[in-house]
Amino acid sequence: MRILMVGAGATGGYFGGRMALADRDVTFLVRGKRKEQLQRDGLRIAGPAGEAVLSQPKLITAEELKSAGAFDVVIISVKAYSLESAMNDFAPAVGDNTVIVPILNGMRHLDTLAHRFGKEKVMGGSVRIVCDVEPDGVIRQMTKLDHMNFGEIDGTVTTRAQALHDTFAVPGITLVLSKDIIDTMWQKWWILSTMGAVCVLGGGNVGEIVATGEHGVAMALAVQDEAIAIATANSHPADAEFVKGHGHRMTEAGSTLTSSMYRDMTKGLPVEADHILGDLLARANGVKAPLLGAAYTHLKVYEGRRG
Repeated sequence: MRILMVGAGATGGYFGGRMALADRDVTFLVRGKRKEQLQRDGLRIAGPAGEAVLSQPKLITAEELKSAGAFDVVIISVKAYSLESAMNDFAPAVGDNTVIVPILNGMRHLDTLAHRFGKEKVMGGSVRIVCDVEPDGVIRQMTKLDHMNFGEIDGTVTTRAQALHDTFAVPGITLVLSKDIIDTMWQKWWILSTMGAVCVLGGGNVGEIVATGEHGVAMALAVQDEAIAIATANSHPADAEFVKGHGHRMTEAGSTLTSSMYRDMTKGLPVEADHILGDLLARANGVKAPLLGAAYTHLKVYEGRRG
């Protein structure tokens, strides 16, 4: 099965790298500087399980992809604000039987992809991992999380979904073929929105925010309540036990946990303000969410300053 991984950053590099290390036929669609880095140094992963190196990853550019033929599956791992340009780049790889599995944040991209390529080609996908690309190109996995969920939008377990499961099932990936991927995506969305908003509003990691005292803790839990209320208003309530556990993680003294959105902001990079928080607020269905709104406003001011 020919797999095209669109993006070889932290998330795409990790999951595509794990598949390639297990002898799956993975090609990474990359651009300029990242391609040069991967050609020179290989794809390197470091984390709790140790280090792994894919010395000669298969790489392809958008121009080269025009003559490469159709792929069996296209996994999209780019930031939401890059989706439009990414679709133009990988479009030549989409044939009559190609399956598209996006592992982006939020939900809006499902409609965008369905409109461009047809809803029958698009599955849902969600990953849970905390990782980043270090300046030297190493993909640093910061916790043991390595979860990848995917499935048909309507929840059926089709022949193609099972075939993808068999292909994606490799060491280093905790894989689930979901019968309710939309709910899985919603659960990640409220978690991601909570972490992103808390770190943006607090201006630091979880431990730093908690160290400010009761107001920091109260803010974190109130943001979580707002995000869960919106998910519930969209018929995707959160599991009570999981909420309790997540609340503990959001208020853990000394925790260095942050969100990718906050890390991107501190580096002066673009952020997924509209796709993560803006779209969530647009689906509030009457739920009042002033703290999420404040975090979104903060991010929009940041984007305005970036120009």
